Amino acid sequence: MRDRIVFSIVDERGSRQYNLHKIAKKIFIYGAIGLFALIIGGFLLMSFLMKQVQDISHIKNDLIQKYQNIYMQNQTLRSEISSKSLELIDVSKKVLDLEEIIDFSKNKEIMPNDEVITAKLNLEDQLFLLQIIPSGDPVKEFQKAVSSKERIHPLKNRYGISSGLDYLVPSGTPVYATADGIIELSRKNTTLKGYGRFVKITHAYGFSSMYGHLSEVLVQKGDFVKKGQVVGYSGRSGASSGERLYYEIRFLGSYQDAIAFSQWNKENFESIFEKKSNIHWNRLLWAIQDLRELQAYKEK
Repeated sequence: MRDRIVFSIVDERGSRQYNLHKIAKKIFIYGAIGLFALIIGGFLLMSFLMKQVQDISHIKNDLIQKYQNIYMQNQTLRSEISSKSLELIDVSKKVLDLEEIIDFSKNKEIMPNDEVITAKLNLEDQLFLLQIIPSGDPVKEFQKAVSSKERIHPLKNRYGISSGLDYLVPSGTPVYATADGIIELSRKNTTLKGYGRFVKITHAYGFSSMYGHLSEVLVQKGDFVKKGQVVGYSGRSGASSGERLYYEIRFLGSYQDAIAFSQWNKENFESIFEKKSNIHWNRLLWAIQDLRELQAYKEK
């Protein structure tokens, strides 16, 4: 009788006794517990799934909103591309005008006929030109600036080119970019030949400037530099007979009078146009004005 449970039921019909096996009782209890756990687990699972459905719904709404934004941006870009295409055609015409500015026979002393500058530039335009075209001296203080044609080359035993300029300065003097531009060449290793350590900068509208015989170079090819930024220090590297900075300016490959450009500033802005050169300034100024107007239009 130890494995059985006896319970009695008394009613109007009398007393009745029933036997319940203990194992059956355990099965009943465990079944009830299992059913309760199943109900609780189902509830938690349903809550989790509902949360997942809500998250998916939010993600879907976010993706729809992003798609709508991207679609609107795409429409805007299509409109801008169409506008830029028209501007590109206009710029291409200006480039063709620039190509006609100079006689492409490089390094020849062929000067155009004297021309009267008819392009009208306000102060803002003048400062813009002085920022993007080489102007002023590449060193702040110097003992003397001498045209390279006045000295004999130490190796070639002949006078230098007429357009170069030698600044007689102590080694280690800071050398500054004379206009905004991109570093086209940068030689940092010392050499006993040529310009030694040097930097060449490409500027806007076909101009370039070169700085030779440096003791140290601070920039490398591809760097963008602003006017007045230090690009290196003077020295006597290369074929130099003394401490100096060699400086030259070119326009579409043609040597220019470095002295004239070194003396060019806002106080004597018109002076550069009075110098003999193979630059057709009127055409260049008109092209620059047109591009400036186009730039202002794009910024609106």
